[in-house]
Amino acid sequence: MSESANPLAVLTDEATIAGWNNFGLPPDRVSTENGAILNNSERYSLIIDPQLQGITWLRKTWDKHDLKVTRLSNPKMAKTVEFAVEGGQPVLIENLENSIDAVIQPVYARCIIKKGKTKYIKMGDKELTLNPKFNLFLHTKLSNPHYPPEIQAECTLINFTVTESGLEDQLLALVVKKERPDLAA
Repeated sequence: MSESANPLAVLTDEATIAGWNNFGLPPDRVSTENGAILNNSERYSLIIDPQLQGITWLRKTWDKHDLKVTRLSNPKMAKTVEFAVEGGQPVLIENLENSIDAVIQPVYARCIIKKGKTKYIKMGDKELTLNPKFNLFLHTKLSNPHYPPEIQAECTLINFTVTESGLEDQLLALVVKKERPDLAA
């Protein structure tokens, strides 16, 4: 209720943000908010990233978790997602166009079936055991994609498009890093 409330301080801390910046996340406020949302969201993320700044950071951050990267055009995409769901690896499906393959719809929609304590996702004709460490990232380079409303309701939309103030912050950080490296953390 206070006027000085800062949701970003609740979602993350300075050390985490500094780590993100070391992995390539731009230091502007919008990018930091996007990073906090991506890391704290229960839903899988649909990332709009025309300048490819968010995807660079995402790859470096999740690489230590054995990130699997694929595309819808890859004939082994469905198998990659199946193995990751059961194995608990994060999956990045990059360069989406305006349509998303219906095969992965139960995954991004989190159509979970509970049997006892075990959770399953039905993908095609298979019931896959859902590993709690599994995570899915959908990525598009389109600056203004047109997805059906269901996708927007089932995923967390994260827009990494650079804003004017964000670009100012990024340029200022680059100048400080160049002119006074002792001040750039």
